[in-house]
Amino acid sequence: MKYDIIIPIYNIQQDLEKCLNSILRQTYGNFRAIMVDDGSTDQSSFIAKSFAAKDSRFEYYRKENGGLSDARNYGIAKASSEYLLFVDGDDFLEERALSVIDGELSKHPVDVLEFNGWIVEHEEKIGRVNCNYIDAGKVKTGKDYMLDNVKARLMVSVVWLKAVRRSLILEHRHYFAKGMLHEDELWTPKLYLLADTVIYIDDCLYNYVQREGSIMHRANKEENVRHAKKIFFQLENYYRSLGFTRRQRNILTSYLARQMISICQLSEKEGMTRQDKKFILRNARDIKSIGKMILYFVFPRRYLAVSERMKKMIKY
Repeated sequence: MKYDIIIPIYNIQQDLEKCLNSILRQTYGNFRAIMVDDGSTDQSSFIAKSFAAKDSRFEYYRKENGGLSDARNYGIAKASSEYLLFVDGDDFLEERALSVIDGELSKHPVDVLEFNGWIVEHEEKIGRVNCNYIDAGKVKTGKDYMLDNVKARLMVSVVWLKAVRRSLILEHRHYFAKGMLHEDELWTPKLYLLADTVIYIDDCLYNYVQREGSIMHRANKEENVRHAKKIFFQLENYYRSLGFTRRQRNILTSYLARQMISICQLSEKEGMTRQDKKFILRNARDIKSIGKMILYFVFPRRYLAVSERMKKMIKY
C-alpha cells in the first residue's frame, strides 16, 4: 500500500460512519485505513468493526484509553505504507482526496504534502481552514516553508491537512506528545524543520466539522490554556537550540509571542502570569507582535475591543 490513513476513534458513534464512508468511497483505492479505538464505550467499536468485516483495507485495533496523541502513535506503529494521513473520526474526506494527493506526489515525491480543508458547521461548508497559504505548487525546504507561512501571518498546525512520509517520522522518532492538548501545535513545527521537502496544493480535500465538545468548544478552558502555554515555552527553547539566523529566529519567536497573547485571553482564571509576560517581552521582535504586546499590557481586559477598533481605524 502507498497510503495508511490513521483514524483515532473515541465515543464518536454519531459521526464515525460518515467519516469511514468517506474513506471507503475514495476514487483512489490503494490505501489502508488503520482504525484505532481508544477505549470507546459507545457504539463506535461496533461501527468500526463492521467496516473491517466488509473491506480488508480497514483494520480495527482496540487499546486502553490514552488520548488522541497516544492513539495516533499507536496507528503509526501499525503503519507500513510510504505515506501517512491522519483523519479524526468525527471529520471526513472529500472522496477525491487520495486521487489528488497521489497525483501530486507522483509529480513531486516530497516528505510532506500539505493541502487545505473546509470548515463544516451544521453540514454546510462555511469557509476554508486557511485562507493565507502561499506559493501553491512550489517545492520548498521545510524550514523555508515554515518561515514563509509564519511571515504570511498564519500557519495552521493541524496534522490532518498533511500527507507525511512515514520514514521521516520513524527516522527522527517524531511522535505525538502523550497527554498533551493542542499536540499538533508542537508536532507540526518540528515536522517542517525535519522535512527536506514540502509542497502545498491549493485544494480543499478535508472536512473539519465544528462540534460542541471539541477542544476549543469545551466550557472549561483552563486546561487547554495551560497546555498551549507549555507548548509555546517548549517551542521557544527548540527554536533557540537550532542554527537559525537572528532574523529567522525573530520571525518564529514573534509568532509565539502573538500566540501567547491570544491564548492568555481565553481564560480569566489562567490569564497572563508574570512568566507569560516575560515570555512575550523577550519574544516580541516584529512590529505586529510589539504592537499587540503594548495593547495587551495597557488594556488587558479590553484588548479585543481596542484591537478591533484600531484595525478599523487603520482600514479607513
